[in-house]
Amino acid sequence: MGVQQQKSAAGLASPVITRRVADTKARVCAVAAQKFNEESYAAVSVDQIVALAGIARSSFYRFFHDKDDLLRQIIDPVFELAVQELDKIAVDQPESIVNGIADSYLQVWSQRRDGLILSMKIGSTLFPLVQQSHDRYVAAILSLMDQLQQARMLRHDDARMAARLLALTTVPILQVCERHPQFRNVFRSTLRGLLLKSVSGDVDLTNENGLLIAGIKIQVARAEVVRKSKRQSRAQ
Repeated sequence: MGVQQQKSAAGLASPVITRRVADTKARVCAVAAQKFNEESYAAVSVDQIVALAGIARSSFYRFFHDKDDLLRQIIDPVFELAVQELDKIAVDQPESIVNGIADSYLQVWSQRRDGLILSMKIGSTLFPLVQQSHDRYVAAILSLMDQLQQARMLRHDDARMAARLLALTTVPILQVCERHPQFRNVFRSTLRGLLLKSVSGDVDLTNENGLLIAGIKIQVARAEVVRKSKRQSRAQ
């Protein structure tokens, strides 16, 4: 084969190889995120991850510097995708902001479910790994909450509290609502009820959806107890 033919063959193979590498890396991130959620970040070793992903240990270190780098490459795309989706929301129409936020979460949930759940479990020790992407996400959410506060639509008239409430409860809400046959509509309506002053057609938190919110609060409280217990165990 001549030099020109070899170059042509290499050029044809390159996209295939690139795609294969990307798919393998994505598979490693997916199995690691699932395993971290099932157990914990500290409890899962690189050897377990490569075994589950079906790759050699040497291949892992071609993709990632170490396990911390793997975690960062799982979580950063979650926040980056969320910011991309939030940026699409029309801020000149306050009444559509919460639905836009709900739709952004639904998009992230459909594409990076395990990564989104894992993002809720990052402790203070590991947080610096993802702080930059997290802070961009928080800034985007706060900007939208400010718009709702200016429009006097927030339930408690406090943009920062609304953003904090959203950060702490949205993943548990998704986990509860995904079992419902009208998952997307129930999730949107629940977020509106959580964040906005009551208007016609929205969730009434004092009735049946109060049970949903109460269940979510219990899940959040239990998760906090588990996190504290794990921190105490590690300290001992």
